[in-house]
Amino acid sequence: MNTAYRKLLAAAVMASALAAAPVSRAADGPAAKTAVTVYVNAHGGSTIAKKVNETHAKMEKDGWRFADLEVHAENGDTEGVWITYVKL
Repeated sequence: MNTAYRKLLAAAVMASALAAAPVSRAADGPAAKTAVTVYVNAHGGSTIAKKVNETHAKMEKDGWRFADLEVHAENGDTEGVWITYVKL
């Protein structure tokens, strides 16, 4: 996978994650009581945004809120993403 495509894919994943479940980061907000990180496999890369959105929907339905997303890349290829959710 070329570098330009990988950067575009990573940007698309991040934008989709941030748009799907925004988090308020107010300094006076309650601290998270529980956090969990899930891994979304992205071999092939073409369905990563769909998988991330489906994961967000499921986690939100179960009472979790999006906190962070990190792209996992090896040798220039996107392998997946780690997504962290919190419960207050």
